[in-house]
Amino acid sequence: MTGVPSDPAGDPAPAPRPPRVHLARARARFAGALRSLLRPEGLPDEAVAELESAFGNLGREAFSGGPGRLRRLRVEVRAAPPRLLDWMSGQVLDHPAALYDRQGVEMLAARQTRSISTAVGMLQLALVGAAAASTLEGGPVLALAIDGAVGQVAAVVHGCCAWYNTGSYLVRRLHELGISVDRTEIRRLTNAALVSRGRSIEARALDRATELRLIRSWVGRGLLDALPFGSSLGHTSLKAAIRVDGSDLGALVRILRAA
Repeated sequence: MTGVPSDPAGDPAPAPRPPRVHLARARARFAGALRSLLRPEGLPDEAVAELESAFGNLGREAFSGGPGRLRRLRVEVRAAPPRLLDWMSGQVLDHPAALYDRQGVEMLAARQTRSISTAVGMLQLALVGAAAASTLEGGPVLALAIDGAVGQVAAVVHGCCAWYNTGSYLVRRLHELGISVDRTEIRRLTNAALVSRGRSIEARALDRATELRLIRSWVGRGLLDALPFGSSLGHTSLKAAIRVDGSDLGALVRILRAA
């Protein structure tokens, strides 16, 4: 009697895998799902590169040891949107998506929603595995906290997709009307289209402070907006497109320039 476990046939049972192997695999699954989240369908490669540049360190921060990792995660998530919009405003102005009607906006937003929701589901499974295998302090509690940060990232990715869709559609409509705008103007018009209520863009939403409200709404929604039943991305893009169609864009541009 050696004390080595065996199966009914008498062969020794395979040795259990060490916890480090499980944790390494969970980390690898998390990294792969994070890459998928930052590569939603329907965004151009350049936009994907910007998202990866902004959030590519998230996986390393999430599983790093030492105090303060969650604070670093939150700081990274909150600092990214203004930088992303700096780049996105030039992208939609120079290379808008081929969105010429509201149906196209709705279809593109639906593709993006499915892609992001699938990636978030994979991330959550990876976090469950990491929590089970982790010897880090906090274990499952830490995984839940990281899950909240992941939800905020997903909400920012959702928000950037909606901004890209709305900005592209807005640029196409401005081109049809023969109206030329610069990066600052398209940025403020797009922000206003996303935060306005009703069926037209509100002139008061052209204020510079609108962007801060928009970004706070992205980060504030967190995980709820990353789930299929909670996401409002498709509706957000479509409602913004309706507002664009219901607005006097020439008058709005004049208001911006007069200010």
